[in-house]
Amino acid sequence: MSKFSEYLKKYIDASGESISSIARSTGVERTSIHKALKGDRILSNKTAHALANHLQLSLEETQEFFRLYDMQLQGENLWYNRVAVCELINQLSTMHFRADSSREGMYSISESFTPSFEYKLFEGEYSVENIISTILSWEICQNSNAHFKMFLPFEMDFASILLKLWHSGAQFTTDHLFCFPNSSDDDCSKSVKVLKQIIPMCFTARDYYHPYYFYKRPETMLANPLSHYIITPHYLILLASNLSKALVHSSKELINYYSDHFRGLMYYCEPFVSFANSLPEVLNRARSMVDTKGSFFLMPQPCFGYSTTPEMIAKYFKKEDFPQEIFDSISEHFSLYKSSKDFTTIFTEKGLQAFIRDGSILEYPVSFTSNLEVKDRITFLEDLRENILSDRIIGRIARPSALNIPEYLTVYVDTSGNVWFDTTREFVHDAYYCNIHITERSVCRALLDFSKSITGSQLLYSKEETLNILDKGINELKKMTD
Repeated sequence: MSKFSEYLKKYIDASGESISSIARSTGVERTSIHKALKGDRILSNKTAHALANHLQLSLEETQEFFRLYDMQLQGENLWYNRVAVCELINQLSTMHFRADSSREGMYSISESFTPSFEYKLFEGEYSVENIISTILSWEICQNSNAHFKMFLPFEMDFASILLKLWHSGAQFTTDHLFCFPNSSDDDCSKSVKVLKQIIPMCFTARDYYHPYYFYKRPETMLANPLSHYIITPHYLILLASNLSKALVHSSKELINYYSDHFRGLMYYCEPFVSFANSLPEVLNRARSMVDTKGSFFLMPQPCFGYSTTPEMIAKYFKKEDFPQEIFDSISEHFSLYKSSKDFTTIFTEKGLQAFIRDGSILEYPVSFTSNLEVKDRITFLEDLRENILSDRIIGRIARPSALNIPEYLTVYVDTSGNVWFDTTREFVHDAYYCNIHITERSVCRALLDFSKSITGSQLLYSKEETLNILDKGINELKKMTD
């Protein structure tokens, strides 16, 4: 018996009704309810809603009911993977990436101050974080391009310290080495939690942040209780894995010894991301991103690639200002969409309204394209609607109460096991030139499973609801032409 079956039985028993009575009231077959209670059958979404409504569950009970229902529908591991991906995307929608000039002095240290902590043990998370921030800030003051080397466990949420420094306007380079969880093919939620820490640092620091990983196995765990460390130009900080203790050294010999050890480890590690932030690189990647076997896009506005024609490119892309090879890349990029067998675009109602309002295309820099005329906006949306209606593509709008897609970001997943994070013109660093490519197996598996399971979930509006919203948008545009 599944957890959902136990939960359903609990409230059917509490109602005092017979299965036959519930079946008559809900229109659900009695045998379907019996099999669901035994865990022998997974109910349809419509049937689950009918039973939840009939049992008059409270809001909290309804949430738990459908949490367990989704878990049964997908499998427990895949459900946790989807939750982890949702948490990642929702977190990214609230992230602040702009360097704040009002905080530039937040970590400034007097030039006359020289920290002296030779072989001193610090205890307690607050003390450890404070001493790390103090030493890193002092090093940044000594060198405008300080270089730090960090060997940290994936469990340690270290991003906040580095993000505060980068947000304060500090410039420094970090090589970050960590043990990656050795996840099974089904349970990749821990891997996504690592991604949740790393992606904000990639966006904030761009190519000043270099994460590397290797897989952790029990037989490779180190016996030293302070087996993780941070190397700065003048200090070595040994750390407990839970950030509860830190031991600081300033011995040059010890710093050099650990630096050599770090370089030796990096030789056997893999880069967690590959980063591109020049226009030719990003456009070249965009061309390679489209997988004809299947493409999944999660972004603020609909991905119009399936509807873009050579005529549209000629009309709205400012060809005279850019080299011919760039436009050849764009044309080839859009032509590949047409041959994609499984094309899914997940977008927001807010992003759709922005397109209706001004006709801007977020995928490309504002200097690259003109805003679409009203008649062409209508053409794009009508073509999108027809493709969704006929199931040539899958197009859905995210429920804002469940899935907040960042306004500055495109997440792309292909069937070959690749994941890209591509920022749009809404990003504060003009990082539509920024593309982050991930190939680590468990992260890509989690994102691929997410893309396959999301369509019929409560995270999105249904096909009918999406079409109705598109109809309203098309009618709104047609009124502009009257």
